[in-house]
Amino acid sequence: MEHSSGGPSAEGQGVRLVHEADRDRYEAVDGTEVVAVLYYADEPPTGAEGGATVRDLRSTIVAPERNGEGLGSLLVRHVLDEARAQGLKVRPTCWFVDGWIGRHPEYADLLASSTEQGSAEGHGGDGR
Repeated sequence: MEHSSGGPSAEGQGVRLVHEADRDRYEAVDGTEVVAVLYYADEPPTGAEGGATVRDLRSTIVAPERNGEGLGSLLVRHVLDEARAQGLKVRPTCWFVDGWIGRHPEYADLLASSTEQGSAEGHGGDGR
């Protein structure tokens, strides 16, 4: 699935958000350059989540030269919106995603019940 942010990048072009399902990741692509990636792993449904698949959001990485542009936030919001549309629950093991959800409580309903806040092991992000 591909989505254009409609927003300008540093060069004035839109960033495309792409789901690379065969690689278990989402990408933010500017032109032909991948500028941010969010890696995940899907866990099979259990009774604890009402039969919903849990998408473990493991790591967010933003190209160092693109930090501070909001690319990590753009990617996280897209991933969470897609999870909601697909009826998935999420487990933010990435510290950046965990913190982002903490600052955006409108996404708290997506959290898997077994999520332990503050135990994230992911890397990267853009600090927003």
